[in-house]
Amino acid sequence: MTPSETGTMTPVGRPRVSVTPEQVWQLRGQGASWRQTAKALGIGTATAMRLVLSRTTESRPKIEETSPKTSGT
Repeated sequence: MTPSETGTMTPVGRPRVSVTPEQVWQLRGQGASWRQTAKALGIGTATAMRLVLSRTTESRPKIEETSPKTSGT
C-alpha cells in the first residue's frame, strides 16, 4: 500500500478476486464451458482450471518419488 494524495493508504496493483474451487465446480456442473465459467466469475480460463486442479490435488495422497529402476547389465 502507498499513501495517496489525501494521506490514506490505498492498495497497489490489481484488485484481488476471491473465487473458490466450489464456485467453479458449481458452474461447470451446470454445463458451462471453461471460458463461460471464467467470464462469469471474473477470472481467467487458466485460473479456473488451476483452482479445480488445486482442489483435486489436495485430496490426493502424495506419491513419493522413486528413482527409475536400472538394469544390472
